[in-house]
Amino acid sequence: MNTPLSRGCSYSPRESFEYTALQFAARRGSLEQVRYLIESGIDLDTGPDPALHLALRKQNAVIAHLLLHAGADFEIKDSHGDYPIHIACTLGLLDVVHALCALGCSVEVLTSKGLSPLHLAAKNGHIHVVRCLCAAGCNVEVRNSDNIRADITALKYGHNNIAELLDRLRATGQRDTLARQLVPTSKPALRLSLRLLGHCGVGKTSLVKSLGAGLFSSLFRRSSSLQSNKSRPSSPINTQIEMDVTSRQNSLSFESSGNYQSTNGIHVQNMDISSVGDTTVWEFSGQENYFPIYHHFLWPSPHSLTLILFSLEEPPSIQVQQVCFWLNFLLARQPADLPSSEYGQIMLIATHVDMTRAVKTQNGEWICPDAQKTLETVGKLIPHVPNLMLNVIIMDTNVPASYAFKQLKSTMAELKQECLQQTVGTWTGLLESTLTWLISLQKDYEQFPVLSRSTFSELLRSQVNILASDLHIQELLQQLHSMGEVFCIQDLIVISVSWLGNQLLGELFSVDFFLHARVTGVYTTEDFQASFNQCDALGALDLLEALDICVQCDMDGEIEYEFPVYNHTERIEGLWDSEDPRYSTKDAQYGGIRLYTPPGTYRLLKSVFPHIQIELRRATLANYSNNDSDTDLYQWHLGSKLCNTELESLITLEEDEATSQYIEIKIRGPNNSSQYCFYFFEQIMRTVNQALMRVCPGLLVEKHILSTSELKIHSEMPFCYQPNVITTAMLEAESTLDVALYNSNSDGQETIVQLIMFNDLELAGNIQWGCALKVQDLSPPIKLKLCGLLDPPEPHGRDWCLLALKLGLCQDKIAALDSQHSSHTMRLLTTADCSIGALITSLHELDRLDAAEVVLRSAPIFKVIEHVSV
Repeated sequence: MNTPLSRGCSYSPRESFEYTALQFAARRGSLEQVRYLIESGIDLDTGPDPALHLALRKQNAVIAHLLLHAGADFEIKDSHGDYPIHIACTLGLLDVVHALCALGCSVEVLTSKGLSPLHLAAKNGHIHVVRCLCAAGCNVEVRNSDNIRADITALKYGHNNIAELLDRLRATGQRDTLARQLVPTSKPALRLSLRLLGHCGVGKTSLVKSLGAGLFSSLFRRSSSLQSNKSRPSSPINTQIEMDVTSRQNSLSFESSGNYQSTNGIHVQNMDISSVGDTTVWEFSGQENYFPIYHHFLWPSPHSLTLILFSLEEPPSIQVQQVCFWLNFLLARQPADLPSSEYGQIMLIATHVDMTRAVKTQNGEWICPDAQKTLETVGKLIPHVPNLMLNVIIMDTNVPASYAFKQLKSTMAELKQECLQQTVGTWTGLLESTLTWLISLQKDYEQFPVLSRSTFSELLRSQVNILASDLHIQELLQQLHSMGEVFCIQDLIVISVSWLGNQLLGELFSVDFFLHARVTGVYTTEDFQASFNQCDALGALDLLEALDICVQCDMDGEIEYEFPVYNHTERIEGLWDSEDPRYSTKDAQYGGIRLYTPPGTYRLLKSVFPHIQIELRRATLANYSNNDSDTDLYQWHLGSKLCNTELESLITLEEDEATSQYIEIKIRGPNNSSQYCFYFFEQIMRTVNQALMRVCPGLLVEKHILSTSELKIHSEMPFCYQPNVITTAMLEAESTLDVALYNSNSDGQETIVQLIMFNDLELAGNIQWGCALKVQDLSPPIKLKLCGLLDPPEPHGRDWCLLALKLGLCQDKIAALDSQHSSHTMRLLTTADCSIGALITSLHELDRLDAAEVVLRSAPIFKVIEHVSV
């Protein structure tokens, strides 16, 4: 605030003539005025009622923190004889009490009425403040001027929980010990996470077993490997035959052979790996039916190493396709706008080398040029993978004592050493005690190891540390979650992650359960209990709903749960009837869009579609709760029909002739319904985007527009306008509303107004076209891909630096970009004040057509300014 204070602040009312401008500002809660006065150097502690005391009496914790940070005296009384700690404890201002304790204020000083801070908190029922005071060293035996302890005061005012807390501390004499548990130590709190991804049969389970093998078991696994090597091809002719057979198979088939025992779900275990130490190992099954749940467990972590395994028995082209799939799968499930240091490391592991013609060096290292070439090819196809290591480890996963395993362990040990410094000061006695306590807690809740957050907190305080505050427990749970000791979702705490990944989800998403599941995917609680009797059905259903696997529905007073993943009903005839008189007239409204992943990516949308159906059901239920009974949703296998009065939409997962999956959204309405159709369509798109963002926040999505004229005649293969064609036409046109695009199917043209605005020009006032949007409106996945293309130095200098000059950034700003961010391009896209259209033009001028194509294909075509509910 740079303007002088108003004249009204320069005088005081008659009853408080001694107040200063700072006191008035603090009393009124004027944060900007308080900040201005502090910066001007005003005395902070003037008067019998200092500004800090006045702010606290008004319960304005923000201003109180500002004054404390500026150096306000917290050891002086006000006109009532109270210190700041007394006011904060009386009113339950926990953050202020915590700050005062951290600053070293006296926690046993009495008020003019003879009450200590502990008595004031106990009297007013603020148990969280009582914990804070005790943790700060307050004497639990402290008495007021009437010689009464605080626990007696708590009982007098009906706060039995506070009395019990203080009684326990007095009886056990452990206050100091428990308080020390809450103080961070210099010990690092680090457990490495090792994640294994790959197709079925690439050797993930064997690798995990070998990592955990001791000396004698290593010898046994070595002998098993020697036995298996007897089947190694004896001649190049045999090798070629085997490769030809493999190459005829679908390279992205996720099904395991009939005699192969695949991992169920996610196998999670804590291992003490030699030369590495304590590690949480996550083995993800290669079966596609488990993919819809993996986003919950592939969160970015700087303490993780993700191994992507591929088999050298496969032809090189298939190796590349499979590795690219898993890299794209992983990137899609991680936010794209984090610093690269937050993602963890990624390494490729080439397996089954013992089944190839590869040779070993004298020190036992396998030499296989195909493996390194696979890595190099993948690097060219996906240049934007954060922290992908530049070497591939070639191994026989059954030989733990091999050179390859030494390489892997060395990499893990180096990563752990790099991460140690980041976690110094995060280890507490509370964490250490909780890790021990969890073992007994898991036994107590072995049948169903899921607790509510409140139950977990209550048990922790009862059995581990009664002084743990809500903030302590929140930080503790975050640590335990990142270590793989617990899994937190909404208000639920799963205290056995191995049970969650293998016994619950591993069973419910297994092929066998799918075969016997209800074809409609709808269960009552009793039905689900009969199908899955390993634990309490109601508790399991609450957890599954929190995981977005099912959604609870009230059907005529009966509670049912819809599982889209189990829904295998076929689409009924007549859902999109071309003869329906409401939609067969000349002026009926039609529109549609297809959502594709970028070229070269495959099979990424099927695992997302059940989540889209969950979001559609939730949106429908929300309309019901708002007394909107005109909305109806019918769902089948990989398809949904959503209706609102006379508006209809189809949302389906399809696959084109190039085996590219896409989500198709079609909408239609009767005459004079253009604006209703537009906003209904926009609501559906928002619902679909919510699911995509929740499951795949890092996924690039292209929006292809369907021909409205061909949708009207119900063409089986309607023409689809690609986004790069649409955006290019917008850039070249004088007015977006004049854009007309060529339809090769009909040999005619369709306008933007017809394709996007349902032929209604009035909607133009509520649309902002994509080329005019700021570069900040580009989604994080687009920016990340541009980073991969523009960050590396380019032979002709056509990289991020030249682009910055093209966008009008001066040398000083470019130098700042160079020093402030690990990705220069990401910093540029965050800083540049230009439109998306200007970015595309600049990239074309630089002849960086590869980067321009990314923006053309993935940038938003338009943005709705004001959302309207239908």
